[in-house]
Amino acid sequence: MPKVVLRPIRMSDAELCFRWVSDPDVTRYLGLLQPPTTVEGERVWIARALTDREQQRVFVVEDQEGRAIGTGGLRAIDRETGSAILGVMIGDKSIWNQGYGTSATKALVSYGFGELGLQEVRLSCHPENYGALRCYEKAGFKVSKRPGDRSVYGRAEVQMSVRRQDWEQADLSPSAGPGEMGHEARG
Repeated sequence: MPKVVLRPIRMSDAELCFRWVSDPDVTRYLGLLQPPTTVEGERVWIARALTDREQQRVFVVEDQEGRAIGTGGLRAIDRETGSAILGVMIGDKSIWNQGYGTSATKALVSYGFGELGLQEVRLSCHPENYGALRCYEKAGFKVSKRPGDRSVYGRAEVQMSVRRQDWEQADLSPSAGPGEMGHEARG
């Protein structure tokens, strides 16, 4: 499985992120209400992510060569319940279906459990996004609600979650050591 590095998102990532979210193939299943229509819109989103670190952590996903391939993060971080919602997007379509999404998901979950002390990580996925569903299952997520139980953004979604205890028992941590996952992800 490919190894990835998580690094905090930076304002200088705005143009690349804009390119990704402007591609309908990339955003097809993301459930965005309105994708940013300008690079400035991405800068506003990044600025919000950088100032709201209590509620969210946003990263750029890089391959081992340091090339940015997507974004990911944890939002709606709830210290009281020990939970957060995971989101990941591999924006570089040339590497889809090669394991990068699974590696990024595992790195984000590992960060949430290890650095943030979370007890559960949840996510929502479009029921026709078969690649993402496989990725999340490989990363230890289990279906908690089927389509029809809840609709987000006007679409049915599959709700999934992974609990810290199950993650640790299944030994699903990323194959990369902490240095390979990226010390910059700490904090």
